[in-house]
Amino acid sequence: MTTAITSSKILPVERTLRLPAARQRLDELRRQISVRISQHSTGLQITSWFSDQIDDLLIQLWNGVLSEYPPEFRSELATTIALIAVGGTGRGDLAPYSDIDLLIIHKTAGGERWHEFAAQFVRDCWDAGLKLGHSTRSIADAIRMARDDTQFATSLLEARALAGHRPLFDDLIRKFQWNVVRGRLHTILASSVAERDKEQAAHGATNQELEPDVKRSPGGLRDIHLIRWLSQLRTGSSDPEALRLAGLMTRDELLRLVTAYDYLLSIRLTLHLEAGRANDLLTRAEQVRITQERGIEAIGGQLAVERFMQEYFRQTSTVSELAARLVRKHMPARWQDVLWRPVVTHRVDTIYRISPDQIDVPRRFRDQLASLEDLLRLYWSAAMYMVPFAEDLEEFVAVRAKELPDTLTVEAGRIFLDILGRSRCVGKILRSMYRTGVLELVLPCFRHVRCLLQFNQYHHYTVDEHTLRAIEAAESFAEQQSTLGDAFREIRHRDVLFLALLLHDAGKGYEEDHSEVGRRLAIEAAQRFRMASYPRETMVFLVHKHLMMAHLAFRRDTTDPDVLLRFTHEVGTTDRLRMLYVLTAADITGVGPGVWNEWKAELLGNLHLGAMQALSGNSDLPQILDLQSRVLNSVVDELSRPTSGEEKERIAKQVKSLFNTLPRHYLQGNSVERMSSDMRILMSRQPQEIHVSGRYEPETNSVEYRVITHENVAPGCFHKITGALTSQRMEILSAQISTTTDGVIIDSFRVNDNDHVGEVPQFRLDDVCQIIRGVLSGETNVGQLVARRRRTVFAKPLIPGQFSDLPEQVLIDNESSERCTVVDVFAHDRPGLLFAISRQLFELELSIVLAKISTHLDQVVDVFYLTDNRNQKVTDPERLDKMERLLLECITQTQIG
Repeated sequence: MTTAITSSKILPVERTLRLPAARQRLDELRRQISVRISQHSTGLQITSWFSDQIDDLLIQLWNGVLSEYPPEFRSELATTIALIAVGGTGRGDLAPYSDIDLLIIHKTAGGERWHEFAAQFVRDCWDAGLKLGHSTRSIADAIRMARDDTQFATSLLEARALAGHRPLFDDLIRKFQWNVVRGRLHTILASSVAERDKEQAAHGATNQELEPDVKRSPGGLRDIHLIRWLSQLRTGSSDPEALRLAGLMTRDELLRLVTAYDYLLSIRLTLHLEAGRANDLLTRAEQVRITQERGIEAIGGQLAVERFMQEYFRQTSTVSELAARLVRKHMPARWQDVLWRPVVTHRVDTIYRISPDQIDVPRRFRDQLASLEDLLRLYWSAAMYMVPFAEDLEEFVAVRAKELPDTLTVEAGRIFLDILGRSRCVGKILRSMYRTGVLELVLPCFRHVRCLLQFNQYHHYTVDEHTLRAIEAAESFAEQQSTLGDAFREIRHRDVLFLALLLHDAGKGYEEDHSEVGRRLAIEAAQRFRMASYPRETMVFLVHKHLMMAHLAFRRDTTDPDVLLRFTHEVGTTDRLRMLYVLTAADITGVGPGVWNEWKAELLGNLHLGAMQALSGNSDLPQILDLQSRVLNSVVDELSRPTSGEEKERIAKQVKSLFNTLPRHYLQGNSVERMSSDMRILMSRQPQEIHVSGRYEPETNSVEYRVITHENVAPGCFHKITGALTSQRMEILSAQISTTTDGVIIDSFRVNDNDHVGEVPQFRLDDVCQIIRGVLSGETNVGQLVARRRRTVFAKPLIPGQFSDLPEQVLIDNESSERCTVVDVFAHDRPGLLFAISRQLFELELSIVLAKISTHLDQVVDVFYLTDNRNQKVTDPERLDKMERLLLECITQTQIG
């Protein structure tokens, strides 16, 4: 049974004894929180109890300082000063290491005495181990501050008197209500919402950010505070029960809100205790720890931590939706809207009222929205007119949707597909359907992915949020003047595309591969919608093969005609290709900010272009040869300016000779300008020369380092360059490895320089070039260089399972390439990983012909096209086994050096 610490424990009078006793008491209070958690007390119970104990501690510290003064001063002070709990302290939901928010109110007379007293009290609080957030003001100052500062005003909404002169507190609250709140309710509410929006933007724009801030992220405790402030402003009580009594919240909503409040407080308590300080960030490491602490177990294909976080996100979704609804309901309408809307509103289909900014159904007609078909017709009208629902109409639809079965009639399916195919605001419509539950009536399989976590470090969002963002990304392509934009605009069956996007990750969270589960779900959905043969087969193909194009673009040599042939044979039609291209780009964009970038767009675009030419019947060997001939002529023209005649012929002969030694992926993967620059160097270089250059590219905010030398001059060139770049804290984005038949190396590395924001200065480029040159020439030992940088470069060892549910593995493919062995390395990213892998390949006496680096989809995938010392693929089984074993050992080591 818990031994409670109560206010009966009085602190000693003498300061030398009083403050150590206060510190011990605070430590004991925090220890008691752990005890109460182990005894299954709720978050609300513990924080309320702890807040009461802190109140008592503050009062005793206040009285302790007061006891040091003579009786006449105490008598005077009793009528001139008051201690008030504000903010979280006033609210009474303190966590173990929360700031203690206090306001000391004083009369303007007797300033020196009360100021000395207040300063000593504040010092004693800090010495006792309390972290204060406090201010000392007169009532007039406090009222002025509250009118100017919304955060200060909201902190007074739940203020409580702790000690001192009670009439001062009463006077403050009376004047606050009269001068700040009265007549300015909407101003305070609007300012509070604006402050909250700003805070949410800084901590993730969605309540399904995968490392949320329990207090500040959308759906966190701060949204509950907003609801309490709204309740105080509207009803005079901060208890949400007052909203229910006022008819502003249902009993079910109140119960869900209180449950979420208790849940979030319990999470916050354990975060503070584990950190030994204020900490509200639910990192992946903390997610694993709390999951284990709570004894949550894995079920089926869902990890234990994914089950924990799914429940977390369901709670924050409840809070976020309730806060948003209450704010919308109570934000004042602009007088222009009140006067203008009736004038511009027109009637559609008898019951709909459509204005330029919303669609509504008068209450007397809402009973006619009795079936799923009726709700979908309402959504169809909203989609065609591109307007959202009126504030309370979406609430009505959500309530009605709970009463309906998930039976999909032929007409309901037709309406839904028509929305997907014809609307120009599909993303917004689907988000509303998701909020109301209508989407899950149409596609019951979508219930499974609601708030479903993807526990890895590459996805930023839950599966449902990622899916909706992918749809919004696809829709945004319509406005782009690019190959991607052209592909989207040429898609004839957009309903098929958007349905495939809805389902592409619906198979996650099961034991089987999600693409295989998704295929079955797609077949079921096609039957549910009674889709015709071609759209059905296309939709199922897109869901089943939604990773195929990314796999090829980022992990295979797409300049290889055999790779392109197999891909186009599987895709089959140009229409499917466009949809797969758009779906792939949207899927990557929806993973998180910055994941879709220029070089991924380029790789995917090149594959799309090559496949489109092949499927159109315009890609064959003569055309490839013609393209190479045109590139050759362009390079010759570039190099021979302003010469002509014999000199131009000499240059052309020399360039053609060099071209014949270069691999196809070099010729198809570089611009004429870049190849011309390389040819100049190749034609003039000395046998032992190592040419290194660096160039900042503002379009991608990255740097390209380019190395030209001979393999005899710099054996192990690839791993030495990666080691040099890693030692300088570079994030390697991509690499193009090209070796001529004569052994000349042309290697290009695109990197992010994390030491610089924006343009990388020339001195930095020169320094890195010099370091690369040093490791290639042998002047610098690359292993020692990396080891010296280990303390600042390498991350901490990974907690097993901390960042991804996907295994680290090595796959060897001897089928995709006629000449090379292709090795796919799946690993959790960490600094120095690429250096370690490439050094191991060098030690295995393997040459890297082509490398595809750091694909951030579900996992980092580094892909290497390898040949042995006879310039052939590796076929010996024992050597292949050794390669796999050593590479696997390499990537599973936590220390690299």
